[in-house]
Amino acid sequence: MLICFAFSVVAHEPHFATPRPTMRRRARATLRAACVACVLSATVVAASTMRADARRAARRGVDPMAIASYDVETFRCDDGATTLAIARVNDDYCDCADGSDEPGTSACAGRGLGRDSFYCRNLGATPRAVPSSRVDDGVCDCCDGSDEAHGRKGTVCENTCTSEARARRETLMATLAEHRRGAKARGKAAGKANGKREGWIRERAALEREMSGKRERVEALRVEAEAAEEEERKIREEKEAEEAEAKEKIAADAVKAEDAENDAGAAERDVENSNVDEPEAPAEETDEERGKRIASQWISNDEKSADDSSASEEEKVAAEGAVESDDFMRPPRKVGSFFKRLRDVVRRPRDAVLASQAKSKRDAYDVERRALEANDDKLRELRENIDRDYGPDDALISLQGLCFDQKIEKYVYKACPFGEAKQDNTQLGRNSEGVRIDADGKTMTLKFADGDACWNGPKRSLTLTLKCGDKERLAAIEEPSRCEYVGVFYAPAACDDASVFALERELSDLDRILAASSISPRDEL
Repeated sequence: MLICFAFSVVAHEPHFATPRPTMRRRARATLRAACVACVLSATVVAASTMRADARRAARRGVDPMAIASYDVETFRCDDGATTLAIARVNDDYCDCADGSDEPGTSACAGRGLGRDSFYCRNLGATPRAVPSSRVDDGVCDCCDGSDEAHGRKGTVCENTCTSEARARRETLMATLAEHRRGAKARGKAAGKANGKREGWIRERAALEREMSGKRERVEALRVEAEAAEEEERKIREEKEAEEAEAKEKIAADAVKAEDAENDAGAAERDVENSNVDEPEAPAEETDEERGKRIASQWISNDEKSADDSSASEEEKVAAEGAVESDDFMRPPRKVGSFFKRLRDVVRRPRDAVLASQAKSKRDAYDVERRALEANDDKLRELRENIDRDYGPDDALISLQGLCFDQKIEKYVYKACPFGEAKQDNTQLGRNSEGVRIDADGKTMTLKFADGDACWNGPKRSLTLTLKCGDKERLAAIEEPSRCEYVGVFYAPAACDDASVFALERELSDLDRILAASSISPRDEL
């Protein structure tokens, strides 16, 4: 620009004019060329400055992992379907359907697709992403204040990243210490659980051999018990039939005796009252009606005597035996009655022996059957334990058979990692699959399914995400969807050397950042 000014002075001031016209023309041409070069240079510098400013503006709110896409002359979005000059990025106007051209403004807020967020670098603290709708809204969301850098609403954000970094370091140190304790505890548990699966396999083989012979034994006992019971049943039915026949005979004899007595009485009355007019006699009872009446009296008398008796079965048998012995010694009035009593005296001890044998064999069968069923349950449990997934290197095998409970808010939750889970007395499900490894190959979960059904809804379920901890405990159980519960299960089994190394590296990086910020971290580890 100074050269152009000099050229104008030379061209218009006469005392600068040379005496010769040719030299004057040459001087003017030289000055004109210099002026053009100066203007062009200034234009190039201005354009370069504008491009640099545009690129700097375009980088606002961009995740460093994606910065290469914004450090260009032409920006592409919508999977390459739309192209923009870099100056149109972060110009507070949403040009792209996916909202990626406005990472540093709120123009594309709500466009979705996971790209409508502002990246806070937060040097000296933890980087984070906030929704684009919070950019330049007058509220400081980033500790470095970068989300309100334009100050459109008069907001001035103080940089609090250094204080947050100190707090982050304290938390990180506590987490690292817990992970170290958890990794140490996992090593001890792994030593105790080493060979546990092999032990289950040996126990299963021994139990299968034992049960092979036991099944044959139980089957033989079942056949013996059923045969003894069948014989005892036949004897009992024969006895009942004989008793029923005896009752019928007694009733028939009673009818005959009453008929004879009635006939004798009627003859006497006829003689005494031969000359007296008799009133009309009531309708005579038929033989069938009389037999039923007398039989019912005999049967009711037998039942009453049985109900009133309080003696034990052994006492009754002894007493009856004594009576029958006396009856047997007393001369009978009829030969048939004598042989009947003799048969009863012989049969009673035999029937008692048969009943006792049947009961003994049934009891022996029941004992062996229950033992076999218990072995079946044990064998089923062993097979489930052997086939179950306990995570990488059987990391959680030491938790087999253990349960943990924790009161969270107003409920007491109980979870057996490889069993059932409850909320108070409500079943949340059962874990039949073992440990699940998510798609990232790192996150382990325990899934409890088929719990109690909600009213007019699905069955309850619980998913626990395993995280490293120095002791087992349940935490943060909530119900994000109806009857679907999620929570965290801290356990040393979820700790490993890789997680400890990652935390150590993060702490080292944070210490370097703090050192660069002239903050001396306390040497606590």
